[in-house]
Amino acid sequence: MVKGLAIIIDTGVFYGFFNKRDVHHMDSICILVHSLEGKWGKVYTSDLIISEAYTLLRYRMGSRVAQAFLDMLRESGIKTLFLDEEHYEYVVNTLRRYSNVNLSFTDAFTIVAVNKMNIKYLASYDESFNIITKNVNVIGRGYAESLSKTEIRDVKRKLGLL
Repeated sequence: MVKGLAIIIDTGVFYGFFNKRDVHHMDSICILVHSLEGKWGKVYTSDLIISEAYTLLRYRMGSRVAQAFLDMLRESGIKTLFLDEEHYEYVVNTLRRYSNVNLSFTDAFTIVAVNKMNIKYLASYDESFNIITKNVNVIGRGYAESLSKTEIRDVKRKLGLL
C-alpha cells in the first residue's frame, strides 16, 4: 500500500518525452519534470510499461534512444511496480470485466496497481483510463497548455532547452 500521494507514469508519457515529433512531447516533458519534482508524490511505473516503452522506442527511434530511456529510469528514482502471481488474477479479471474497452494487458495491470495501491494520479494519454478509473486523476492530454508561460519556461530551463 502506498502511503501519501503517488503517480504512475504510462508508456505514452515516456515515448512522448523522447520523441520530439510526438503530439504530446511538451506535455510529456512537463509531466515528467513535475513528477520528478514531487508534484504528485512518489513516482512509479511498472515492469510492463517499461517493456512497452522500451520496445516502442527501440522499433520507432532506435536502440540508442531506447537505452537512453533505460538510463533515465535508473537515474530518475522512479520506482518500478512488478506484476506478481497475486495480482495476475486481478489483471485477468479486469480484462474480462472491461472486455468492451480497448485495454492491453499492461493497461489492466495499471488499473489493478492504482486500485490496489491507492494511487491517486495516473499520467497517460490513453482515453480508456478516463472510462475505467473512478478515484484516479488522469493527467495527460493538454497538460502543458494548462501551465503558464513562466512554468513552461522553468521546465525548459531545468532541462537545458533554453
